[in-house]
Amino acid sequence: MLKLFKNLTKKEVLLIIICFIFIIFQVWLELKMPDYMSEITVLVQSEGSTMSEILKNGAFMLSCALGSLLSAVVVGYFASNISASFSMKVRKKLFSKVENLSMQEVKQFFTSSLITRTTNDITQVQMFIAMGLQLLIKAPITAVWAITKILNKSWQWSAITAVAVGVLLTTIGALVAIVMPKFKIVQKLIDKINGVTRENLTGIRVVRAFNAEDYQENKFEEVNNRLTNQQLFNQKSFAILSPIMYLVMYFLTLSIYFVGAGLIKDALIVEKLALFGDMIVFSSYAMQVIMSFLMLAMIFMMLPRAGVSASRINEVLDTDISIKNGKIKSQPNGEVGTVEFKNVSFKYPDAEEYLLKNISFKAQKGQTIAFIGSTGSRKIYFDKFNS
Repeated sequence: MLKLFKNLTKKEVLLIIICFIFIIFQVWLELKMPDYMSEITVLVQSEGSTMSEILKNGAFMLSCALGSLLSAVVVGYFASNISASFSMKVRKKLFSKVENLSMQEVKQFFTSSLITRTTNDITQVQMFIAMGLQLLIKAPITAVWAITKILNKSWQWSAITAVAVGVLLTTIGALVAIVMPKFKIVQKLIDKINGVTRENLTGIRVVRAFNAEDYQENKFEEVNNRLTNQQLFNQKSFAILSPIMYLVMYFLTLSIYFVGAGLIKDALIVEKLALFGDMIVFSSYAMQVIMSFLMLAMIFMMLPRAGVSASRINEVLDTDISIKNGKIKSQPNGEVGTVEFKNVSFKYPDAEEYLLKNISFKAQKGQTIAFIGSTGSRKIYFDKFNS
């Protein structure tokens, strides 16, 4: 994946830095709202508080929410622009590389696989970049920032949050370990289904002439069922994540309030109001931590397939071309349209003997070379004539 990101331009890197700044600003605004919520809670329960103070803190909360919304819009726009531009360049580069591949390299990857790598694989990477710039940067910043704000509140609440985070990380790690190898199988099955479809389309006349529609349908159905079953397994595996996330989230909130009720009950009268405000703030920050891991879970659902797709794209881009086009464009002797072979030999990749060996000839513009005879120990004769 990192190797593929070398195709990013300086403009796109600059836009990523701008996204990073806006995301930090967005996280700061979102984590500022629980502080105003705590202030409003204390003001409501304190004697002598005025409505203007409550409305003032409420206005600050609304301003933070509006600023967070605008930052999210800016980040989403830039992320979509970066992902679309990046995928366009990679797709163009991949297409140009495939155009220059010889038949030997094309057969190495198969035509159906090259089609998948140029379309579906690049789409997977594009989706990962678009979502990753918004969630992959925001989630860890939010989690770390929120944890630093709640560490000094109460060790009981911190311990409960640590257990919840541990359960989430264990679940996500187990799912990634199980599903990651399966996504490699998915991409290969997509190659096969493209190959069967392409085979049916190119040979449609032969299929109809020999009344082989049922054979082709059964062949397609076999590959299609394998792909469907594999995708069902992957989606069912990831479906386990959602209920576990919500169970952890709700049990964390319930545990915080349960422990907080005990702390408030045993506290002095002067400390009760402060503990109640801390409990409200802590529960809000704890939800921010859990939501951060929810966002990371969404990315981890996309990362395995995007990683597989990136490696498949790099396989094509890193392939050495056996037949390279020349770079000389000038005609030093003033010749135009002349083709000259000097001691050229040719054999198929798996063949032991050369079909052509030490062939030399020169064809002027308008001339055609005719091959007379056969290969082996016998000679090949050439005849030139004007076309």
